[in-house]
Amino acid sequence: MTAPKQLTIILPSYNDARIAEAIQSVRRFDDIATVKLLVVDGGSKSEIQDLIRPLMRPGDVFVCERDRGIFDALNKGLERCDTAYIGWLGSDDRFSGQVTAADVVSALAHHDLFVAGTAHFRGDRVRRVTHALPSRFGLVPFGMNNPHFSTFGRAALLRSDRFDLAVMAADIDYFIRIFATKPRVATTSSIATLMAEGGFSTQSYRVILRINRQLFAVYAKRLSAVFAPFALLVKLGSKSLSVVYYKLFKLDCAALERPAAAASATPP
Repeated sequence: MTAPKQLTIILPSYNDARIAEAIQSVRRFDDIATVKLLVVDGGSKSEIQDLIRPLMRPGDVFVCERDRGIFDALNKGLERCDTAYIGWLGSDDRFSGQVTAADVVSALAHHDLFVAGTAHFRGDRVRRVTHALPSRFGLVPFGMNNPHFSTFGRAALLRSDRFDLAVMAADIDYFIRIFATKPRVATTSSIATLMAEGGFSTQSYRVILRINRQLFAVYAKRLSAVFAPFALLVKLGSKSLSVVYYKLFKLDCAALERPAAAASATPP
């Protein structure tokens, strides 16, 4: 008998062949066979769709229709979720194997959110790491944002809000609102996700400036105009320090990844 699905992983997609590796990492992550994969594709070319469809399993969902970008795709995913718990992954990212579905389900049995770390990489090297611990102490509105694609939660909480498509920093805005509800948060020092750098947010200095201006507006709205500069400086400073650290102490992605057989199923 097939195990009932407890956790949905939303995977937005658009013309990125790396989604095949992302899907395979979800399979390794699913050590208790209770994960539903929900791929929300924005209308990729037929070659990408033909790559995705054979990778779907019974119970998975593949939605293919035009959208307004990644945050619209995530909203569509939230609307279609019917499991108790939700997580997400980018099409150019992958789960490391340090955290498994059993860990997530165990943690969320007693908490509203479960947050692990994310290692941001370029090529084979880790560029920086976003740690989970600040999330436990409610520091998300103060510039210590949670690692978004390493944040899992109860569906009732995550579906209670949506990403604002008018905001470039909609992910930070969304999670600030989620954390404003004072959820019970569990964290682990383990790295759940390897996240590729080099996306839209790093295309040019003009884009970076626009995003940081919107970040300031988000912090000012959710915190206050007085503390918004502090929050932005904390975010940028922590990011820069992590980049410097991993330039000095080089780390390969392979050192963070565990094969399925070696991944621990012990709850954090």
